[in-house]
Amino acid sequence: MSGNVGKAVLIGHLRMLELPINDPKRSEEVASFVFRWILNSAAIVVREVDKFYEENRPDLVIYEEAAYAGRILAKLRHCPAIQYYPDFIQHNRMVYGGPNADYNPPSIVNFSRLLDSFLWAYGFEETNNFDHSEDLNLYQFPREFQFNADSIDSRRFCFVGPFLDRPFTPMWKNHSGGRRVILVSAIPGTDANYFSRFIEALSGSEYHVILSVGEHMPTSAELQTLPANFEINTSASHLEILPHTDLHVYSGGPTGTLEGLYFGVPLIAIPFEDHNKIIVDRLSELGVVLNLPSQSLTSRMIREKIEAALRDSAFLSRVKEMQGVIRSSGGSVMAADRIDDYLAGRGS
Repeated sequence: MSGNVGKAVLIGHLRMLELPINDPKRSEEVASFVFRWILNSAAIVVREVDKFYEENRPDLVIYEEAAYAGRILAKLRHCPAIQYYPDFIQHNRMVYGGPNADYNPPSIVNFSRLLDSFLWAYGFEETNNFDHSEDLNLYQFPREFQFNADSIDSRRFCFVGPFLDRPFTPMWKNHSGGRRVILVSAIPGTDANYFSRFIEALSGSEYHVILSVGEHMPTSAELQTLPANFEINTSASHLEILPHTDLHVYSGGPTGTLEGLYFGVPLIAIPFEDHNKIIVDRLSELGVVLNLPSQSLTSRMIREKIEAALRDSAFLSRVKEMQGVIRSSGGSVMAADRIDDYLAGRGS
């Protein structure tokens, strides 16, 4: 990126951040910025690795839906491709086909046109590439989560559930002393004030609370003195903690959703990003996730929502039912089997 272009992008990014967090213009600016970054990244990847794959043609390319470099490389190297995505299928040029299926934000419409032009430079003659799918597409969200599920072709779209057999280094010790465990994850823009609300809400309560701040988030030095029923997690995998967890407060993203429900953990979402808000709206509709507002969050709201969630037998029952759905999806084994079948069907 040249100095002038880089400066222009930086100025645009700073201008975007000056907009209020809940201003719709900010969401549009964020989306436009991210979309330009996605295409720029795809061009860089293709430029850097195409020569290698020209000499080492792959038998198959599996690419995440928005990782356009994968689709481009599959075309340039004339090899089959499978598309992967963690959550929702796009329907009929609409982002998710949900309640607002007749509307797409301007940023999506503009990006769809830009994407067609971008791919044209690599030899793609199709239009409406934003809606593209392959002969086989893998999704981690189960069919039960999808919008318009009855219209989905199960031969081309396979719902495999989460891939949770990935390794991690055990490092967490359960210090709950038999108390119910509440895991609180960071959300985008998290600062010490965010976690302080949970400290105020749950200090001295019957719960053992784990503030999962991450390696680059506020540490105990930036927070008020931790009550005895609190601890901070900076590096332990949630896959190690969730089997011992009674409730998870998180950002509403696809990974946290799937991990929590896989372990049968009730979820309270505080969605910050538009994408997560769509996920949480859908799962709230299905009754398997509860919702808190990110902009007007108070300690009292946190305490009341947590206590209500842990007392709501119907909610807890739905969570357990969805746990069964996700655990029966097949995970990485199902995905591998479908990939094998796909290649066998092609004579590969």
